[in-house]
Amino acid sequence: MPILTIYSPAYCQEQEVAHAVAEALSLKILEDRRIIAEAASTYNLSENKFYRSLFGKPSVFNAFTRERERCVSCYKAVVARHLLEDDLLLLGLAGSLVPKTMTHVLKVCLTADEAFRLRTAARSHHLDPKALAKLIAQEDEARTRWTEYLAQRDPARASPCDILIPMDATSPQDAADLIQDRARRAVTLPTQESSQAATDFALAAGVEAALAVKGHVFRADVKQGRIELRVDMNVIRPERLEEELRAIVRDEAGDAPLEIRMGPDLYRTDVYRPFDFENPAKVLVVDDERDFAVTLSERLKMREMGAAVVTSGEQALRVVEEDEPEVILLDLKMPEIHGMDVLRIIRQGHPRVPVIILSGTGNEEDFQACLNHGAFACLQKPVDFRELTETIRRAYATLDSERGKG
Repeated sequence: MPILTIYSPAYCQEQEVAHAVAEALSLKILEDRRIIAEAASTYNLSENKFYRSLFGKPSVFNAFTRERERCVSCYKAVVARHLLEDDLLLLGLAGSLVPKTMTHVLKVCLTADEAFRLRTAARSHHLDPKALAKLIAQEDEARTRWTEYLAQRDPARASPCDILIPMDATSPQDAADLIQDRARRAVTLPTQESSQAATDFALAAGVEAALAVKGHVFRADVKQGRIELRVDMNVIRPERLEEELRAIVRDEAGDAPLEIRMGPDLYRTDVYRPFDFENPAKVLVVDDERDFAVTLSERLKMREMGAAVVTSGEQALRVVEEDEPEVILLDLKMPEIHGMDVLRIIRQGHPRVPVIILSGTGNEEDFQACLNHGAFACLQKPVDFRELTETIRRAYATLDSERGKG
């Protein structure tokens, strides 16, 4: 009967508590890794994208790709469907998505001081105290990013926990007993209102995910089975967008009542565009001439290509490691690390990523050396923009082909 969520910082003995509760109450445990695997399979996205979007640092390309929002929407849809079940324990990030209107869901938070968490971590990892502290800090940073993201995106939906248990002063069994006692009370029985809230949440999450995989990131509000989408953005052809949104929602929600509200910014000059799956969304422009790089990136965005700018080889290598681009435009003559050295390092660590050399100083000998080291193409500045965009699309097509072989 009951539905529980357990959320905690890492190394608060959450696994021991969850399994003790699940065994006593005959609950199915659903952890983040299983939700991610199900979401990846259901929505045809890679698991790596989910882990990067949910736990990693925000991508420099995310303003264009909206990859984080798409992955969170799909993750939430899987969570919402499971919340229609009984005898469930959500362990991990998922519990923070449960709306406060679902009053029958018991929300548990475990906590502990740093010394306790260090001792707990030491039982799982053979690391020195400094390395253990760094590991815990990284885990905390990931959870903080998730919490801040939810607070900015859905501040009204967050709800406080029902039970807060200090694990540095409580044994796992005592914590489990406390949770079981509360879970057996009438407070965890669904009311008509809370059951409707669960149904509405599942419908809203399913609609948002269906829209997201088609390139549209919108919030769906559902009350009593009635769906509302608010398009508070700038749209060139709102009638066409509305027709497309209605078709997607109909495929997901059938004949459920739908209202699409167009906001006041509908006709401003910066225009809403859905994500374009045919063009690269992660083009990295590497050039120490910042004005040139920014102008080029803006022109690429006008061609439906997402672009980010860095002005040094060091910055480029950092972005490549943290958030692998789909195409790189690389200048040769840069301070500190020459473009040729940047190319060599990228080809060694990320051989599938196509690199296009853009240089105003390179000669035929330099360009041939770049091609010998794996550059996809070499173009002389000032470059014909049509030739550049065609070269980028061809480079992106080879990346797609390589991914298909993998």
